[in-house]
Amino acid sequence: MHFDAAFTHRGYLLNCEPARAGDGSWQPYVVISRSSDGELVANRFFPIEFRFPDEAAAIAHARDWAVRWIDASSMTI
Repeated sequence: MHFDAAFTHRGYLLNCEPARAGDGSWQPYVVISRSSDGELVANRFFPIEFRFPDEAAAIAHARDWAVRWIDASSMTI
């Protein structure tokens, strides 16, 4: 895991390590697990149109998506 690709948010661990594509671009990927027990909650490879020229941008995209997903999943009505 890339040391800058792991984050925590609201009791979840986000592993946002991107995948390197054959053309040198970076494809965002995120694995979300519970911090308490490591249980896998979700994982997502993003579509090809979400490739980025640098690794940091791919990590940021995956992290932003995961934070929004967790926050939306935690909403109560």
